[in-house]
Amino acid sequence: MRGNIRILGDAEYDMWDKFIADSPKGVIFHKSYWLKASDKEFRIYGCFKGNELFAGLPIVCSSRFGIKNAYHPPLTPYLGVIFGDSEAKYVTRISDEKEISRAIAYRLKEDFDFIHFNFTPFSTDLQPFIWEGFSSGVRYTYLLRLDNLGDVWQGMDAKRRNDITRAKKDGIYVERSGDFEQTFALVEKTFERQDKDAIFKSVAFKYNEVLSEKKQCSSFLARNKEGRVIATVYIVWDEKRSYYLLGGYDSKESHHGASAIAMWEAIKFTKKELGLSEFDFEGSMIKPVERFFRGFGGRQTPYFCVSKDSRNPLIKAATNARQMAGTLARKIGLRR
Repeated sequence: MRGNIRILGDAEYDMWDKFIADSPKGVIFHKSYWLKASDKEFRIYGCFKGNELFAGLPIVCSSRFGIKNAYHPPLTPYLGVIFGDSEAKYVTRISDEKEISRAIAYRLKEDFDFIHFNFTPFSTDLQPFIWEGFSSGVRYTYLLRLDNLGDVWQGMDAKRRNDITRAKKDGIYVERSGDFEQTFALVEKTFERQDKDAIFKSVAFKYNEVLSEKKQCSSFLARNKEGRVIATVYIVWDEKRSYYLLGGYDSKESHHGASAIAMWEAIKFTKKELGLSEFDFEGSMIKPVERFFRGFGGRQTPYFCVSKDSRNPLIKAATNARQMAGTLARKIGLRR
C-alpha cells in the first residue's frame, strides 16, 4: 500500500488544490497558490495508488552552506501530511495511512538535513514519524463552532462580552475592508512597540494580493467615533472554515474592546456571509494572546509538530540561537 511517492509538477497543481479542497483535513495553507505566494521554493510530495492521488505533503525547501532544509513558509501555521477522503473501514484506512506516512517520513529524511512542520489540528497520528526518528511536540489553538451565533455569544466569558458591549457604547464600529495597507500599518505598530520589525511584510502583501483575487480574505477595521482606525483583525478562509491570521492595534488610540469587537465581526461574517461553521484562532501559544482567544469560548485543540535534525552540532546550535533571538509572535498585539 506504500504507493508511488513523487514530487508533483506545475501541471498537477490544480489537481492538488482540488484534492485539498475535497479532503476533510486539507486547509488553505496546503494549496499551491498559497505556497506560490510565499515566493519560496517549495515541493509537493504526492503519493499515488496507480493514477489516483491518495496523500501528499507540501513543504518549503532551501539549501545553505550545503545544508538542505524543509520547513514552513512565513505566516503559515499548518502543513503536514494530508490524506484523501476514504470509505474504507477504520482499521484498513489507518493501516494504509501509517504505511504512507512512514514512507513520506523516510523520503524526507533522504532529501533534507533539517525538517520541521506542524500538522493541522485534524491530524493526530505521529507514530510513523516517531518510528523514523523524528522528535515531536504539541501546540494549541482554539476552534470555535458556529452552529448558532446566539450560542457563541452566550459561550463567551463575561469579560469578552462586556468588552464588545462597551466598545459599541463608546461608538466603536467595525468596517469590513480590502485596505490591507491600513491593516498592516497597525500590525507594524504592534511590532514597533516590541522594538521589532515585521519582516514578513512583503510576503503578507503577496498573500493578500493572491487571496483577494480569489475572494478568500478580508480585514475588519475597528474605528472610533471620530472614524480613526484603532484595531484590526485579518482573516483568510477556505471551503471549511476561516482562520485568524493577523491583527494589531494603535496603542495611542487604544480601547479594551476594539480588537474584541473586530474579532466578533469576523466571526459573524464567517457564519452569515461565508456560510462556514468553524472559526480557527490559529495558534494560541503566547500567554496574553491565548487568554484573549480563550475568552471567545472556542474549544482548546492541540496540534502537533515533528522535526528531524541531522545537521552538524555546531551549525545546529548557531542556527537555533539565531532563530530564538529573532522569534516574535505576530499576534502579540491582541493583548488589548
